[in-house]
Amino acid sequence: MNADAMTELLEKDAVRDVIQRSAQLLDDESLEGWLELFAEDGTYEVSAYGTEIRSEMIWWQSSRAGLAKILDEAPEHVRDPAKRLHLVTSISVQLSGNQAEALSHFQVVRTNSDGASSLYVTGRYKDRLTKQNGSWLYASHKAVLDTRMLDVFTHLPL
Repeated sequence: MNADAMTELLEKDAVRDVIQRSAQLLDDESLEGWLELFAEDGTYEVSAYGTEIRSEMIWWQSSRAGLAKILDEAPEHVRDPAKRLHLVTSISVQLSGNQAEALSHFQVVRTNSDGASSLYVTGRYKDRLTKQNGSWLYASHKAVLDTRMLDVFTHLPL
């Protein structure tokens, strides 16, 4: 394997690591740590396709600054006490210099206080990342949901 191929392989692995770390931080409810994975001008979005209206529905769209405000207030809200576990599978990573596009499939399993677990949501992460100061950060982290009917609403990121 030549040096360029090795570098590309390592960069793709670094992008995948950001996505996996993101899931772990959400599972741990380390919201400040999760936010640090975003570039200053990064955005977060949750959307789903509405079959009834034959169009994409955007459920949540925030800048990094908007996320910081929302997440700072999260402890003050009435919350679902269940634990969540993200299962993420990397599908593809495309590199172009200091930019990357990644597609991952994900599921979130929700375990309630009685210990019963169920599938909460499924979807895809469609991410754009940028490399800044040697680290990959989200320029855009988009959760495109297959699930449109959530048993329990969450105001925490998916």
